[in-house]
Amino acid sequence: MKRTALRPYAGAALLVAPLLAHAQPAPAPAQLDSVTVTASRVAADTDKLPVAYDIITAQDIANSSARNVQELLSTQTGVHLLNSSGSSDRQTIDLRGFGMTGSSNTLVLIDGVRQNDNDLSAPSLGAVPLASIDRIEIIRGSGAVQYGGGATGGVINIITKTGFNAEHRVQLSHTMGSYDLRQTDASVALHNERVAFDAYGQVMRTDNYRDNNAERRDSGGASLAFRHDGGQIRGYVRTSSQKLELPGARGVPNAMGEDEYHNDRRGATTPDDYVRLRTDAFGLQAEQRIGTGTLYADLGQRDKRLYGLSFGSTVREQDLDESTASVRYRLPFNGGHSLVVGADWQRGVMDGEERSAWGNSAWRTSQTQRGIFGEVQIQATDTTTVTVGGRRQASDDRITVREGFMPESDQSHRLGAWQAGVRQELTANVSTYARIGRSFRIANADELTSLFGRDPLIPQTSVDKEIGVDWRSGATRARLSFFQSDLDNEIHFNALDGGGFGSNANLPPTRRRGIEIEGSHAFSDALSFNANATWLQARFREGTFAGVDLAGKTVPLVPTWMANASVTWRPISDLALNLGAQYVGKTRLDNDQANQFHARLPSYVLVNGRASYRITDNVEASFAVNNLFDRKYATYGVRAGSVGEAGRYNLYPAAERNVMATLAVRY
Repeated sequence: MKRTALRPYAGAALLVAPLLAHAQPAPAPAQLDSVTVTASRVAADTDKLPVAYDIITAQDIANSSARNVQELLSTQTGVHLLNSSGSSDRQTIDLRGFGMTGSSNTLVLIDGVRQNDNDLSAPSLGAVPLASIDRIEIIRGSGAVQYGGGATGGVINIITKTGFNAEHRVQLSHTMGSYDLRQTDASVALHNERVAFDAYGQVMRTDNYRDNNAERRDSGGASLAFRHDGGQIRGYVRTSSQKLELPGARGVPNAMGEDEYHNDRRGATTPDDYVRLRTDAFGLQAEQRIGTGTLYADLGQRDKRLYGLSFGSTVREQDLDESTASVRYRLPFNGGHSLVVGADWQRGVMDGEERSAWGNSAWRTSQTQRGIFGEVQIQATDTTTVTVGGRRQASDDRITVREGFMPESDQSHRLGAWQAGVRQELTANVSTYARIGRSFRIANADELTSLFGRDPLIPQTSVDKEIGVDWRSGATRARLSFFQSDLDNEIHFNALDGGGFGSNANLPPTRRRGIEIEGSHAFSDALSFNANATWLQARFREGTFAGVDLAGKTVPLVPTWMANASVTWRPISDLALNLGAQYVGKTRLDNDQANQFHARLPSYVLVNGRASYRITDNVEASFAVNNLFDRKYATYGVRAGSVGEAGRYNLYPAAERNVMATLAVRY
């Protein structure tokens, strides 16, 4: 959600051009079937990891009917999207059943750089065009050892076509679509033996589906890399701005007894509300061979500014500055063994202010986190790989109140994460794995300041277990997994707390358990099929709040069933057709921890299609239809109050059938 001027990047291109005058053709892309990136660009063989993983290749992306990164991720096993803003860029990505805190339990990276801000907002991925992505790696239920907090659901690493591995290109595309969508993307990538440069820019305007939901987004970025003997160093800069109008919820019924959701889905309840966001980021990444191992180092800075108006009169301003640093060393040994050790540091400072007719408040939250970790992979036999790792982390949180009645606090925590797992090859085509570990999450700046008189939040911890089996044979792959996470002190908004107003709280013990099954098969070079299904149970294990026994109750906004299926057909080499279907089961509404409310968020089925045609070697056109059968649905809803069967509730309508056409030129 951001803004940028593109002139600085045009200037950078002119400065770098002389260095690239003798650029050589880009090398052929590496085989991706068994290589992923964990621990910030540290390569590891996924065929040996005791985890459930998926790699979405550039070809998979080109064949997909998805229009953006979030839609693409929603087609993957166990991934659920929630949207209360109307913007595709601000959807919550929930991996393995955390509901509205999905973004705080699913770590999202771009080229190994953390995108989750230290607040409750979802990572902004709209500025990443699908055509610029080399691959996306999804590691489910694992990542706490090498990444720290917020990875209980898993890690999603979006790897772009950048640096020395990117093919030379100059690309320009323009998209038009429903709700007055207009989007232009431009990118360039060049390199020779020693220098690599790439840059991108995006301008997007749309009215979105509902009234008072217009969105404007401008973004851009550039990177410059230098290769030397035994290593390379890369610097990057990114900037983005967004203004998004917020229409609010539709009541069923509203305070006047009107059913807004069914009778006026596109109307606005809050016609004056909006938010403006700007994010600027820059950093350095270095890689250097030292002895028989490789050292990786990262430095990053991200500044985020927010200004918003809610309920027509409440003004909120936030200024979030985050600094990060990490260093890690991977040392391979003879016999297929390897060791990764590292340390990382992160500091975030948020200055917030809220002004309304009910009073003013101003505060500062500061959080500093320091961690060290080590992980070893042992090739016990030719067919058995054992992985063991651990992390120690220190966290210091402070809240300083400058105006208002918010409680101050000053806390320090010492935390640990660990993982032990094994992958066993049973045959040339079949392998099985098992793992157990401990993960954690620390409350973010927003959660620390919205406590309504409660004691400060303590860290969330989870014991995570998983077993699974993989089968591969030629063009066919299948996976079956069972997982369970037992959480203590889960951090979540609890509508039963806070004297009837609700409050961020440490919940009583909860559990996530599920079964995932997925498979893909290429019948030929022209025809392929893939499908997945997830059964997910998210429940309270015990506990009482406001006199309500929560044991066995379902955590809101977590569907029990999800499924996806898609088929891609290339009747001729230049034409690709894709048709995909998605099912999301019904869920409890937000704030219904008591499981007493009469209404649920209904299940829905979406069918999406896309056709792309290569007109020439350099020109391609595509046409996509989303929600082909015009399903009326919502991905987010919240009940009024917190107990009782009857009452009002609010839904946030999702878009009906809509289309999009793109023309792209590449050289």
